[in-house]
Amino acid sequence: MIRIPFVSLVLFLLAGALPATAQQPGRGPGAQGPGGEIAGRVVAEEGGEPIVGASVAVWSPADQAIVSGDVVKGDGSFRVQGLTPGTYYVRITSIGYESHRSADLTISPASPRSDLGTVSLVSAAVQADEIEVTVERPAVMIAPDRNVYAVREVAPAATNATEVLENVPSIQVDTDGRVSLRGNENVAVQINGRPAPVRGDQLIGFLQQLPANALDRIEVIPTPSAAHDPEGMAGIINIVLKQNTDLGTSFGLTLGAATEERYNLGANVGHQQGPFTLFTTYGFNRFGREYEGINDRRRLGAGGGILSLTEQDVAGENTFGGHNLTNTLEYKVSERDALTSTLVMNFRGSEENSLSAYTELDAAGEVTDVYARPREGEDDSFTFDHTLAWRRSWEPQRHFWSNEFRFNRSTDDDSTLLWRVPGATPTLQLERENNEVDAVNRELTLQSDYTRAFGENSKLEAGYKGSFRRLEREFTVLEDELGTGVWTPSDRSNAFDFEEGVQAVYGVVSHGAGRFQLQGGLRAEYASQDFALTDESFPHDYTSLFPSGIVTYKPSETTEYKLAYSRRVRRPGTQELNPFPTFMDPQNVFIGNPELDPEYTDAVELGYTRSGDFGSLQISPFYRHTSDIIRFIVDTDAVIDDREVTSVTFENLANSDSWGTDVNGTFEIGEWFNGFASFNIFKQVTDGGSVTSLASDAVTWSTRVNGTFALSPTLSLQATSFYRAPMEFETGKFSSFKMTSLTLRQRLFENRATVSLRLNDPFKQMGFKVEAGDENLVQFTERAFNSRVLQLTFQYNFGRAPRVRQPQQPPDGPDTGGGFPQ
Repeated sequence: MIRIPFVSLVLFLLAGALPATAQQPGRGPGAQGPGGEIAGRVVAEEGGEPIVGASVAVWSPADQAIVSGDVVKGDGSFRVQGLTPGTYYVRITSIGYESHRSADLTISPASPRSDLGTVSLVSAAVQADEIEVTVERPAVMIAPDRNVYAVREVAPAATNATEVLENVPSIQVDTDGRVSLRGNENVAVQINGRPAPVRGDQLIGFLQQLPANALDRIEVIPTPSAAHDPEGMAGIINIVLKQNTDLGTSFGLTLGAATEERYNLGANVGHQQGPFTLFTTYGFNRFGREYEGINDRRRLGAGGGILSLTEQDVAGENTFGGHNLTNTLEYKVSERDALTSTLVMNFRGSEENSLSAYTELDAAGEVTDVYARPREGEDDSFTFDHTLAWRRSWEPQRHFWSNEFRFNRSTDDDSTLLWRVPGATPTLQLERENNEVDAVNRELTLQSDYTRAFGENSKLEAGYKGSFRRLEREFTVLEDELGTGVWTPSDRSNAFDFEEGVQAVYGVVSHGAGRFQLQGGLRAEYASQDFALTDESFPHDYTSLFPSGIVTYKPSETTEYKLAYSRRVRRPGTQELNPFPTFMDPQNVFIGNPELDPEYTDAVELGYTRSGDFGSLQISPFYRHTSDIIRFIVDTDAVIDDREVTSVTFENLANSDSWGTDVNGTFEIGEWFNGFASFNIFKQVTDGGSVTSLASDAVTWSTRVNGTFALSPTLSLQATSFYRAPMEFETGKFSSFKMTSLTLRQRLFENRATVSLRLNDPFKQMGFKVEAGDENLVQFTERAFNSRVLQLTFQYNFGRAPRVRQPQQPPDGPDTGGGFPQ
């Protein structure tokens, strides 16, 4: 395994060293060689004058994907080149005219050119003195199995992926950067349809360093099909990066700075010539955040009487920074074959400096002790992720086979120093402790996917995926109880190796029948894992089946109904498995359980979508049943390392049920306002079964509003607001959470550049409160963050902006045909 990253890197460099002067036919508009083309003229029916600037889009009827396009020239002509053999249709649109859809056209080696002749558009009633046309992707696109949000429109001033996700409906990001979907943190985050290169706490840092200028769109997939990885109980959040420049060279630059310690730099460059396509992004981001709060504890005796109190005041600062590089290089070997190299390198670091001031009181409220505990922490992480892929296409979007090999290596070096300072002698350091974490994670993935359409209404997808992961982690604890400089190893030092392998095969069949579209799938997996300590191991092998299905009915072009089912899994993480205690602070201990089983969720979702002149409405009731649910168990009367502490561990409870409704709406009023809003309400019931009496029965809700006001043709104001109601859990209650931002955006240089000014948290609402405990102890935690920041961002695009070729729904909806977008 040690040789694999070197081989992977050599192959990548060899691909990049191939001569850039080579030419291949049939590669996008403007490609060299005899690629297929569609040509014609567009004129007005009355008078026969050319309709200059009319939009010509070439669509694939198999999966309703835009393949290419052109704009009508001064003489009325258009010409779309570089089309590979296949079946297409053309849509021609222009403001003031009725749209035109051609019959299906066939491009073949024997007949590579199709001439539409002269297309006459019929005028439509439009009243306007002056029309300025700017073609942009809509902010929100609603599909049967997912909602798609254009990053540039929903979060124009975001600096990183975390800030983008904060603006997407149904997604919540807490103050620590953890992402949840419909209130559930068990969500899978993907990059370009594949699992993110890191997980857990490292994923938080990765998203904070992934520059927003590298993102194209966010896809929210609550009930994925069996073709997707089953990880993520709540569904999938897919982050799609910009890639695949169509022609020539493009360059983008983003600069940002804020009133606090926050600044960022992002750049992207795209180049396409002949058979080569290159797209590279770089981002640097650094920001700091101050916080303050309390951690108060109340110890209780028989009858609820107070035995003692701890008042803890916390103040500190976190600083985050890092670099992110992504590179996609595609080489078109032939008309049918393409090789792709995708590289992600991410370096990120963080620092923490905090001070906790303690006051101990007895039952009468008299002070018994005063002391402080400073804390200094530093974390450095690095991720290398490389994928080599080969794709053969017999028929564009209808018949293809893709294979990929992926290697991932990530490291995490964490160092924390904490000590105790007596109130009487503030310069004396006692009970010093130094924690060191050294972790290396390696993962190999092989994947093969095959898709074939049968006729116009049916499609088969099948594939295999095999992955192997190995994590080596050492946790070293040194103690200096008296502050004399003599450090001794602690019994809490530990090391473990974790190995996990998953083999999976899947099949998905789609079929269109009239106004119905049907899809059914099944995924079978065999998983094996071994959590090995120095003197003990905990192996676990299991087989799982993951069925999926979706039915949609479209009675009209503006209305659609949906019924979807999906089964998902959450495998316990290594932190939940590690039985060695980890002190979050001197009074709270985290202890894993190496005998945890995975938990499974069966999700059913209904859907109603209605679109009209003023926008769209989507209502999605859902139900989730989770078996062997993993929940944390709190012991307020534990003694660990000769300390009286509150311990947190995990157990598999019997089951959990949650149900609710997601409501999403998009709306626009003329040319001066557009926006979207979401509302989510759900109830969760957890039954402890025979293992424990622990249970919950809670209702919570959240809402998000995003509105953009066009103050002028080039100046806009965007306001976003999010609110989550208080939420109960098995042993306590979370307070409500609020987040608001205002963004003023000015377009410059004929829309090549924008200047954005964002005010984050103008009302200073960022923070949270938690109350947790039992009959022995109650703990109150509060945090307030200095999140009011004024951020100035400048973005500039040079040359032809990259055009991302991704499946989209046509303006008049899909024709009857098999398949759902994947």
